[in-house]
Amino acid sequence: MSEVTDAEETKFSEQSDFPKLAEELSTKKRKESHPHIPSVDKRKYGGMKAQELRSILSSDIITFCQDLKLLATSVTCFCGDEATLVNRRETNDGCFWSCRKSKLHYGRMSIRKGSWFENSRLTIPDILWIAYMWIYEYSFLSMLHECNQSDQTLTDWCCKFQDACQVILECKSDPIGGSDKLVEIFEGKFKDYRVSKKASRVSKKDSSNQWVFCAIEQFSTNSIFLIVQDKKSDTLREVFDKYILPGTTVFSNVWNAYKDLSCESFDYLTNEKMLTFHDSYTKNDMDTIDAFQIIAERTCLHYNDWNKFEYDVTFCEYMYRRSLSFAPDAYLAFLKDIAMIYKPLDRIIKKPDE
Repeated sequence: MSEVTDAEETKFSEQSDFPKLAEELSTKKRKESHPHIPSVDKRKYGGMKAQELRSILSSDIITFCQDLKLLATSVTCFCGDEATLVNRRETNDGCFWSCRKSKLHYGRMSIRKGSWFENSRLTIPDILWIAYMWIYEYSFLSMLHECNQSDQTLTDWCCKFQDACQVILECKSDPIGGSDKLVEIFEGKFKDYRVSKKASRVSKKDSSNQWVFCAIEQFSTNSIFLIVQDKKSDTLREVFDKYILPGTTVFSNVWNAYKDLSCESFDYLTNEKMLTFHDSYTKNDMDTIDAFQIIAERTCLHYNDWNKFEYDVTFCEYMYRRSLSFAPDAYLAFLKDIAMIYKPLDRIIKKPDE
């Protein structure tokens, strides 16, 4: 064996690529020892910076909200005339809708009526700023530092944002996909946590079990989130026929689940609807389904230990955030979805008490 001199010898830890290799080894070792820990998914959202939003919040916030349809652009009084927006500095929002047709007639309504901001004591700029920090995943300590609110107030609003994600997903009903579009499918049998709290911990048969069908269009914010009663051939055909556009390429890691499709239904989807079915495991870049399954199969010890799947707001939030990662502006996309489910009142329907 030839001797190696001190000048020729190079320690492994001193090599240029050692830090990168050590990090890969440590990550691999960590995943092997803890297979239940999901890989870190660093989301990168597009959109406005915090400084831009602060400039908007300090200028014309009412126009900003009206452009996004968070606030009503016009209001009709109960008398039939159009109300006017009156500025009052002493009010919480600085303005309100008013109709003064005569001295004996006076209609007035808050600009928050029916909107997302109703029944909240916070100012509209504070609510929008908290929503911005939540969308861009500020830490809770950073949120406490950036806004002068209590931890309970921030917790309540974060829970409200999560609930909104679930409502937004369940309200989307537009077909997705199309020619040269990729749609990835995930489905699972979930237990509704709102019902499972009262369920027996002994019996594994629960009426709250339900099938959740998720379809995500790759490189787009379009998605479908359906709760179906069963997974029979007729149900699957109806879902694909109604919500998947012709010419779509469908990927799924549960391809065996579609073996229940009858020959007639399969021929209809492949020939008339021109759908193409593939196994997502054959594509290296199709890893969204695996991430969803990790989130869905997490252990929920405070409910039923035997049940692996929990249909709750955490799963819905993860799916909604995934769709926002393809949005040009994640914050504005979230506000537009909020305006879709919280439509402000556009008329004064109650006379003020004399």
